[in-house]
Amino acid sequence: MKQKVGLLIDSLQVSKQLKDFIDLSQKSNNYEVTTLIINDVETHSGGPQKKIFEYFRRRGFSKFLNKIFFIILSKLEKRIITRKLIFRSFYDRYELSENDYEVIKVSPTISKSGLSYSYDDSDIEKIKIANIKLLVRGGRSILKGKILTCCSGGIISFHHGDNDVNRGGPAGFWEVYKKQPRTGFTIQRLNEELDGGDVLYKGYIRTSWFYSLNKAKLYEISNSFLHKIIEEITSQTPVLNIYPKKPYDKELYTVPNIIQTLNYLLKTVSVYLQKKISRFFGRRTRWSVAYQFTNHWLKPELSHSVKIQNPKNRFLADPFLIYRNEKHYCFVEDFDYSKEKGCISVYEIYKEGYTKLGNALVEDFHLAYPFLFEYKGELYMCPDTNTENDIRLYRCVDFPLKWEFEKILIDNVSAVDTSIFFYDDRWWLISAMDNSSVGEHYSQLHVFHNSSPLGEDWIPHKSNPIIFNPLKARNGGFIMDESKLYRVYQRQGFNLYGRAFGVAEIKSLNTQEYSEESLFEVEPNFFPNLIGTHTFNYNKGLLVFDYAKNSSKK
Repeated sequence: MKQKVGLLIDSLQVSKQLKDFIDLSQKSNNYEVTTLIINDVETHSGGPQKKIFEYFRRRGFSKFLNKIFFIILSKLEKRIITRKLIFRSFYDRYELSENDYEVIKVSPTISKSGLSYSYDDSDIEKIKIANIKLLVRGGRSILKGKILTCCSGGIISFHHGDNDVNRGGPAGFWEVYKKQPRTGFTIQRLNEELDGGDVLYKGYIRTSWFYSLNKAKLYEISNSFLHKIIEEITSQTPVLNIYPKKPYDKELYTVPNIIQTLNYLLKTVSVYLQKKISRFFGRRTRWSVAYQFTNHWLKPELSHSVKIQNPKNRFLADPFLIYRNEKHYCFVEDFDYSKEKGCISVYEIYKEGYTKLGNALVEDFHLAYPFLFEYKGELYMCPDTNTENDIRLYRCVDFPLKWEFEKILIDNVSAVDTSIFFYDDRWWLISAMDNSSVGEHYSQLHVFHNSSPLGEDWIPHKSNPIIFNPLKARNGGFIMDESKLYRVYQRQGFNLYGRAFGVAEIKSLNTQEYSEESLFEVEPNFFPNLIGTHTFNYNKGLLVFDYAKNSSKK
């Protein structure tokens, strides 16, 4: 029998986030949102006009003005973001029907600050009689008193921010204001201590360059993980990872003051103008590939490397190596600006220089990240085919330039930069995936396993996503050396894809566990005027990597 879950809300009108959560819960085998606990706050507070007056009375004139300025900013950005189809419904409100749920109305006592809600014994008894496993907090109020313990599973709540770094709000704003490369969210079980409850899950996305876009992506991506946690809590054998508590020694963030709001606007307009000016003058991020022969890849001196000349109106990136017939071959993403898509081309690299051999794989869609592996005497390539919403495999029929489509490994998935390898009697597939509709491929690393790389039904790892962090999640290469596994990862920057890369040794990998240890990271400072580097590979004494500059298309 499904466990009963309640939703604590202020009215039957709910946000898109809550509506999406309810929709996800309907697919669950473990739980069901059966009960709406509605705070009678409109009657209690006297409606919107009185709320405005109360905010002014409680906070004072200056904070009232701060709030008004920030509301204006939010409304302006709302108009911008809703022009994009995927975010068009983000600010919509949805009306829940009382006929579909058990409805319990409660009347909280509101603190003088207007922030905290507490409940009398009669309201607590109403909730207990409903016999629900846990409550999900759907409002912004701080909950106090007996309601925190009236359900065996407690009250589960979002904090849209990393509560070790950015406590308070507004959600997603201060990360943009301070140009932090990542924005976090926290799912916690509430207690009497503000933001001091048990942290059940943490995740991070790459920070977008303006507030409303950052907020929309944060809300959209985090929603499925609330569902995931409640699935676990309501399972027959729940296993929850409780994060260790840390002392908080930073400022508690609130609504920005007028000066901060104006400063944010200047920063945002500046970024926007820079993007427009770069496009007008034909300047954009341009990737290139370099190499060096060395036996010390774990201590690379990248400044000593040889650069491969980009073809006219193209760039090269994502280099991968294979050693055949005592020769080094480098497969790369070969991006054509005029077509706005990449193909896979091949270079032979030798001590005296390099030669382009030709195009190995050309499709009607974009190709990148040409990961190579061998199986039963055949050579396979798993390029990035994210535009087709799948992970697919190609087989080499005439090395190095002739390849044929073999099969789709995983269909209907938004995945990028996939690596496939054999370890401990199984084949493993690791890929950066987006669990939402917003195309955020920087933060979640997923693992799958199979008995064969050509097998059907790849099995997802129990701990997916095994990494949820834009500073480490996305693949940037893969190295096997002396029976050790090394994953190259990308580190994203603020408003910058592929800021740097790092190398981590995989220490534990099985169907239940995954762990890795970072060995070093490389900043884009080995050549002049670089802004990024994100792919690094090594094979048989040859090291290759890519790097980025801002330059013209030619």
